[in-house]
Amino acid sequence: MHKLGNIILTMRAFIVEDEPLALQRIRRMLSQDGRLQIVGEATTYKEAIEKIQGLKPQVLFLDIRLPDGFGIDLAKEVIGMGIKPYIIFTTAYGEYALEAFRVSAVDYLLKPFSQEDLSKAIDRLLEKKNNTQQVINLIKAERPIIPAKIGNKVLFLSPEEIYYVQAEMGEVSVRTKEGLLPLSKKLYEIEEDLKAYNFFRVHRSYLVNLSKIKELKSVEQSKYLIVFKDINETLKTSREGAKALRDYLNI
Repeated sequence: MHKLGNIILTMRAFIVEDEPLALQRIRRMLSQDGRLQIVGEATTYKEAIEKIQGLKPQVLFLDIRLPDGFGIDLAKEVIGMGIKPYIIFTTAYGEYALEAFRVSAVDYLLKPFSQEDLSKAIDRLLEKKNNTQQVINLIKAERPIIPAKIGNKVLFLSPEEIYYVQAEMGEVSVRTKEGLLPLSKKLYEIEEDLKAYNFFRVHRSYLVNLSKIKELKSVEQSKYLIVFKDINETLKTSREGAKALRDYLNI
Protein backbone atom coordinates (compact mmCIF):
# COMPACT_ATOMS: atom_id res chain seq x y z
CA MET A 1 0.00 0.00 0.00
CA HIS A 2 0.96 3.64 -0.55
CA LYS A 3 0.20 6.25 2.08
CA LEU A 4 -0.32 10.01 1.86
CA GLY A 5 -1.33 11.50 5.19
CA ASN A 6 -4.17 9.27 6.40
CA ILE A 7 -4.98 7.96 2.90
CA ILE A 8 -4.20 4.25 2.41
CA LEU A 9 -4.14 2.96 -1.15
CA THR A 10 -4.40 -0.68 -2.29
CA MET A 11 -2.00 -2.13 -4.85
CA ARG A 12 -3.10 -1.11 -8.34
CA ALA A 13 -3.74 -3.85 -10.92
CA PHE A 14 -4.05 -3.69 -14.71
CA ILE A 15 -5.56 -6.41 -16.93
CA VAL A 16 -4.49 -7.14 -20.52
CA GLU A 17 -6.92 -9.61 -22.10
CA ASP A 18 -8.40 -9.63 -25.62
CA GLU A 19 -11.27 -12.07 -24.97
CA PRO A 20 -14.32 -10.21 -23.54
CA LEU A 21 -15.60 -13.15 -21.49
CA ALA A 22 -12.14 -13.90 -20.07
CA LEU A 23 -11.67 -10.21 -19.22
CA GLN A 24 -15.04 -10.13 -17.46
CA ARG A 25 -14.16 -13.30 -15.53
CA ILE A 26 -10.79 -12.00 -14.32
CA ARG A 27 -12.40 -8.72 -13.32
CA ARG A 28 -15.07 -10.57 -11.32
CA MET A 29 -12.53 -12.84 -9.61
CA LEU A 30 -10.33 -9.91 -8.59
CA SER A 31 -13.38 -8.13 -7.20
CA GLN A 32 -14.30 -11.23 -5.19
CA ASP A 33 -10.76 -11.56 -3.84
CA GLY A 34 -10.74 -7.88 -2.90
CA ARG A 35 -7.01 -7.45 -2.27
CA LEU A 36 -6.14 -5.58 -5.47
CA GLN A 37 -7.70 -2.54 -7.11
CA ILE A 38 -8.28 -2.64 -10.87
CA VAL A 39 -7.15 0.69 -12.33
CA GLY A 40 -7.24 -0.16 -16.02
CA GLU A 41 -7.80 -2.68 -18.78
CA ALA A 42 -6.63 -3.19 -22.35
CA THR A 43 -7.44 -5.62 -25.15
CA THR A 44 -4.41 -5.00 -27.39
CA TYR A 45 -0.63 -4.65 -27.04
CA LYS A 46 -0.67 -1.03 -28.26
CA GLU A 47 -3.51 0.02 -25.96
CA ALA A 48 -1.83 -1.67 -22.99
CA ILE A 49 1.49 0.16 -23.50
CA GLU A 50 -0.23 3.54 -23.85
CA LYS A 51 -2.31 3.08 -20.67
CA ILE A 52 0.41 1.44 -18.57
CA GLN A 53 2.78 4.35 -19.23
CA GLY A 54 0.31 6.72 -17.58
CA LEU A 55 -1.16 4.49 -14.87
CA LYS A 56 2.07 2.76 -13.75
CA PRO A 57 0.25 -0.23 -12.19
CA GLN A 58 1.96 -2.34 -9.56
CA VAL A 59 0.41 -5.61 -10.75
CA LEU A 60 -0.12 -6.77 -14.33
CA PHE A 61 -2.44 -9.63 -15.35
CA LEU A 62 -1.24 -10.40 -18.84
CA ASP A 63 -2.49 -12.67 -21.61
CA ILE A 64 0.19 -14.31 -23.78
CA ARG A 65 -1.36 -14.01 -27.24
CA LEU A 66 -2.79 -10.63 -28.17
CA PRO A 67 -4.20 -9.52 -31.54
CA ASP A 68 -1.22 -7.27 -32.26
CA GLY A 69 1.63 -8.81 -30.30
CA PHE A 70 3.10 -11.24 -27.80
CA GLY A 71 2.42 -10.81 -24.09
CA ILE A 72 5.97 -11.68 -23.04
CA ASP A 73 7.33 -8.98 -25.37
CA LEU A 74 4.88 -6.56 -23.76
CA ALA A 75 6.17 -7.54 -20.32
CA LYS A 76 9.76 -6.90 -21.43
CA GLU A 77 8.81 -3.50 -22.86
CA VAL A 78 7.00 -2.47 -19.68
CA ILE A 79 9.98 -3.53 -17.55
CA GLY A 80 12.26 -1.60 -19.92
CA MET A 81 10.16 1.51 -19.25
CA GLY A 82 11.21 1.29 -15.60
CA ILE A 83 7.72 0.47 -14.27
CA LYS A 84 8.51 -3.14 -13.19
CA PRO A 85 5.10 -4.41 -12.03
CA TYR A 86 4.50 -7.83 -10.51
CA ILE A 87 3.36 -9.94 -13.49
CA ILE A 88 0.85 -12.79 -13.47
CA PHE A 89 0.34 -14.38 -16.89
CA THR A 90 -3.14 -15.68 -17.73
CA THR A 91 -3.22 -17.86 -20.84
CA ALA A 92 -4.54 -20.96 -22.54
CA TYR A 93 -1.03 -21.88 -23.74
CA GLY A 94 1.25 -23.81 -21.42
CA GLU A 95 4.32 -23.85 -23.68
CA TYR A 96 5.43 -20.33 -22.80
CA ALA A 97 5.77 -20.84 -19.04
CA LEU A 98 9.57 -21.05 -18.97
CA GLU A 99 9.90 -17.90 -21.07
CA ALA A 100 7.38 -16.14 -18.84
CA PHE A 101 9.33 -16.89 -15.68
CA ARG A 102 12.46 -15.52 -17.34
CA VAL A 103 10.82 -12.08 -17.12
CA SER A 104 10.33 -12.66 -13.37
CA ALA A 105 6.63 -13.57 -13.54
CA VAL A 106 5.03 -14.19 -10.15
CA ASP A 107 2.72 -16.86 -11.57
CA TYR A 108 1.49 -18.48 -14.79
CA LEU A 109 -2.22 -19.32 -14.71
CA LEU A 110 -3.60 -21.67 -17.35
CA LYS A 111 -7.16 -21.01 -18.47
CA PRO A 112 -9.67 -21.93 -17.28
CA PHE A 113 -8.29 -21.21 -13.81
CA SER A 114 -10.40 -21.10 -10.66
CA GLN A 115 -10.99 -18.47 -8.01
CA GLU A 116 -8.73 -20.50 -5.72
CA ASP A 117 -5.96 -20.50 -8.35
CA LEU A 118 -6.17 -16.72 -8.66
CA SER A 119 -6.22 -16.21 -4.90
CA LYS A 120 -3.13 -18.40 -4.48
CA ALA A 121 -1.36 -16.36 -7.17
CA ILE A 122 -2.20 -13.19 -5.25
CA ASP A 123 -0.90 -14.86 -2.07
CA ARG A 124 2.43 -15.45 -3.84
CA LEU A 125 2.41 -11.91 -5.17
CA LEU A 126 1.88 -10.38 -1.73
CA GLU A 127 4.52 -12.66 -0.20
CA LYS A 128 7.01 -11.54 -2.84
CA LYS A 129 6.04 -7.89 -2.25
CA ASN A 130 6.54 -8.27 1.51
CA ASN A 131 9.96 -9.85 0.97
CA THR A 132 10.89 -7.01 -1.39
CA GLN A 133 9.68 -4.45 1.15
CA GLN A 134 11.89 -6.00 3.82
CA VAL A 135 14.88 -5.53 1.52
CA ILE A 136 13.84 -1.92 0.86
CA ASN A 137 13.51 -1.32 4.60
CA LEU A 138 17.05 -2.61 5.09
CA ILE A 139 18.25 -0.25 2.37
CA LYS A 140 16.35 2.63 3.96
CA ALA A 141 18.06 1.92 7.27
CA GLU A 142 21.19 3.20 5.55
CA ARG A 143 19.90 6.56 4.34
CA PRO A 144 21.57 8.00 1.24
CA ILE A 145 23.64 11.11 1.84
CA ILE A 146 22.81 14.11 -0.35
CA PRO A 147 25.78 16.54 -0.25
CA ALA A 148 24.93 20.25 -0.62
CA LYS A 149 27.73 22.80 -0.81
CA ILE A 150 27.51 26.25 0.84
CA GLY A 151 30.61 28.36 0.41
CA ASN A 152 33.51 26.36 1.79
CA LYS A 153 31.22 23.94 3.66
CA VAL A 154 29.46 20.75 2.57
CA LEU A 155 26.21 19.79 4.32
CA PHE A 156 25.13 16.15 4.32
CA LEU A 157 21.36 15.90 3.95
CA SER A 158 19.08 12.89 4.49
CA PRO A 159 15.88 12.40 2.40
CA GLU A 160 13.53 13.36 5.23
CA GLU A 161 15.13 16.84 5.41
CA ILE A 162 14.25 17.60 1.79
CA TYR A 163 10.90 19.12 0.72
CA TYR A 164 11.62 19.19 -2.99
CA VAL A 165 14.40 19.25 -5.56
CA GLN A 166 14.31 21.79 -8.38
CA ALA A 167 16.22 22.33 -11.62
CA GLU A 168 16.30 25.85 -13.05
CA MET A 169 18.61 27.27 -15.72
CA GLY A 170 20.82 24.18 -15.50
CA GLU A 171 21.26 24.52 -11.72
CA VAL A 172 19.88 21.93 -9.27
CA SER A 173 18.91 22.82 -5.69
CA VAL A 174 17.19 21.14 -2.74
CA ARG A 175 14.68 22.91 -0.49
CA THR A 176 15.11 22.30 3.23
CA LYS A 177 13.65 24.22 6.18
CA GLU A 178 16.70 26.48 5.98
CA GLY A 179 16.11 27.36 2.32
CA LEU A 180 17.46 26.36 -1.10
CA LEU A 181 20.85 24.64 -1.19
CA PRO A 182 22.80 24.00 -4.42
CA LEU A 183 23.72 20.50 -5.55
CA SER A 184 26.34 19.28 -7.99
CA LYS A 185 24.24 16.38 -9.35
CA LYS A 186 21.70 16.43 -12.19
CA LEU A 187 17.99 16.16 -11.38
CA TYR A 188 17.71 12.67 -12.90
CA GLU A 189 20.63 11.51 -10.72
CA ILE A 190 18.96 12.82 -7.55
CA GLU A 191 15.70 11.20 -8.67
CA GLU A 192 17.50 7.86 -8.86
CA ASP A 193 18.97 8.37 -5.37
CA LEU A 194 15.58 9.27 -3.86
CA LYS A 195 13.16 7.02 -5.76
CA ALA A 196 12.79 4.62 -2.80
CA TYR A 197 12.06 7.46 -0.37
CA ASN A 198 8.60 8.70 -1.43
CA PHE A 199 9.81 11.31 -3.95
CA PHE A 200 7.71 11.92 -7.08
CA ARG A 201 8.36 13.91 -10.28
CA VAL A 202 5.47 16.43 -10.55
CA HIS A 203 7.08 18.64 -13.19
CA ARG A 204 10.04 18.42 -15.53
CA SER A 205 11.82 20.74 -13.08
CA TYR A 206 10.51 19.50 -9.72
CA LEU A 207 10.90 16.33 -7.66
CA VAL A 208 8.70 16.44 -4.55
CA ASN A 209 8.83 14.58 -1.22
CA LEU A 210 5.22 13.29 -0.89
CA SER A 211 5.56 12.94 2.89
CA LYS A 212 6.11 16.74 3.10
CA ILE A 213 2.85 17.63 1.32
CA LYS A 214 0.11 19.17 3.45
CA GLU A 215 -2.52 19.42 0.71
CA LEU A 216 -3.12 19.54 -3.04
CA LYS A 217 -5.27 22.31 -4.52
CA SER A 218 -6.76 22.02 -8.00
CA VAL A 219 -5.90 25.01 -10.16
CA GLU A 220 -6.13 25.96 -13.83
CA GLN A 221 -5.52 23.51 -16.69
CA SER A 222 -6.02 20.48 -14.40
CA LYS A 223 -2.82 21.23 -12.47
CA TYR A 224 -2.21 21.05 -8.72
CA LEU A 225 -0.85 23.64 -6.35
CA ILE A 226 1.22 21.78 -3.74
CA VAL A 227 1.09 23.17 -0.21
CA PHE A 228 3.91 21.94 2.04
CA LYS A 229 4.02 21.25 5.75
CA ASP A 230 6.13 23.56 7.93
CA ILE A 231 7.31 25.93 5.16
CA ASN A 232 5.38 28.86 3.71
CA GLU A 233 5.88 27.86 0.10
CA THR A 234 3.93 26.25 -2.75
CA LEU A 235 4.77 24.59 -6.06
CA LYS A 236 2.64 24.12 -9.15
CA THR A 237 2.70 20.83 -10.99
CA SER A 238 2.64 20.53 -14.75
CA ARG A 239 -0.56 19.17 -16.27
CA GLU A 240 1.21 15.89 -17.05
CA GLY A 241 2.67 15.79 -13.53
CA ALA A 242 -0.77 16.32 -12.01
CA LYS A 243 -2.23 13.47 -14.07
CA ALA A 244 0.63 11.16 -13.10
CA LEU A 245 0.11 12.10 -9.43
CA ARG A 246 -3.64 11.45 -9.65
CA ASP A 247 -2.98 8.07 -11.23
CA TYR A 248 -0.31 7.19 -8.66
CA LEU A 249 -2.49 8.19 -5.69
CA ASN A 250 -5.76 7.05 -7.33
CA ILE A 251 -7.51 10.38 -6.58
